[in-house]
Amino acid sequence: MMDYVKIYLININVERLINLSILDFKSDISKSTGNVNENIFIANYNFCEIIIKKNSNQDNVNGLFVNPHITFKGSIHKMWNEINEIKSPNHKENELYKGYNGNQFNINNIFEVRNHLENLFDCNSNQMIFQNIEFGVNTTPLFEPKLYLKGLLYHKNIPFEFRYKGNYAQAEHQVWIFKIYNKSYQYEMNSNVLRIELKIRKMTELKPLGIKTFADINEDTLNKAKELLLKRFDEVMHYDYTIIKKNLKKNDLDKLKVYSNPRYWIEDLQPNHRHRPKEHLRKITLSNSNQIHQQIRFDIIKKCVMNNQLDKSNKCVINNYSNIRLNTTQIDPLIILSKHVVLTNDN
Repeated sequence: MMDYVKIYLININVERLINLSILDFKSDISKSTGNVNENIFIANYNFCEIIIKKNSNQDNVNGLFVNPHITFKGSIHKMWNEINEIKSPNHKENELYKGYNGNQFNINNIFEVRNHLENLFDCNSNQMIFQNIEFGVNTTPLFEPKLYLKGLLYHKNIPFEFRYKGNYAQAEHQVWIFKIYNKSYQYEMNSNVLRIELKIRKMTELKPLGIKTFADINEDTLNKAKELLLKRFDEVMHYDYTIIKKNLKKNDLDKLKVYSNPRYWIEDLQPNHRHRPKEHLRKITLSNSNQIHQQIRFDIIKKCVMNNQLDKSNKCVINNYSNIRLNTTQIDPLIILSKHVVLTNDN
């Protein structure tokens, strides 16, 4: 149920981390100015990034890091698939590959990732503090996902933004973003996959869930995250394009033409004047459509029940973990870092 994370790691042995043979740290270079930032070093790791940022108290005389800021960010779902050699259906060896997260990702897989990161950083999970986190689920509707996407009107007074030929939609709020997108289109999958996702950008939103560090992830907190995801999904205003119109009265047909237009709800109606048309559309949808919004809601619950149930026999070990060789030969980390550069955004 988790995907993208941004984690701040505390009390990590940075020299050990830099000396790992599986990590290749490179200096940060601004794309806009071309300037080398020798205070930030980045290593790519299974479609994620590990970032080391020196703080102002570094020991410049001895070339040592003093309490550096260490961040891990990226899709732990893609990371799990890559380590387990699970590729997307449209993967091509001779083309740039960006990872895969179109399959199911359950709590046992999350615990495997957590164990993996504990070994990689030589730390406990309570040293991994979340700064951003995404909760989401890949639903498998019986209909083409784009049929649902084109009916999205708004979310809590925010209109949806559409990208990728209408296969991706998001409503951006101040401290979180609600996303709905067509995974089967993205990965050219044979089955229908529609992802429902909530990206939390301020950790104050996680307090009611009881989540602060990776140690807090368990069945209970993930079920609370499921309830929050459902709450956000229920706030979606949607027009159902499966409405059967042949038995409707002319007045209802005329209203449906208006109701299907997002501008009507956002620009023509004040929020306190939306109740009556919303109720009218709800009644028409309830009795004259396939109710695809409710179908997706049911599938969110079904998939979350399946994905959030811990397999007690799981040993929390990622396949092929033996491929990770931790070379801790003591080499001056600043010498290692100075040999590499990488282009990244300023931010």
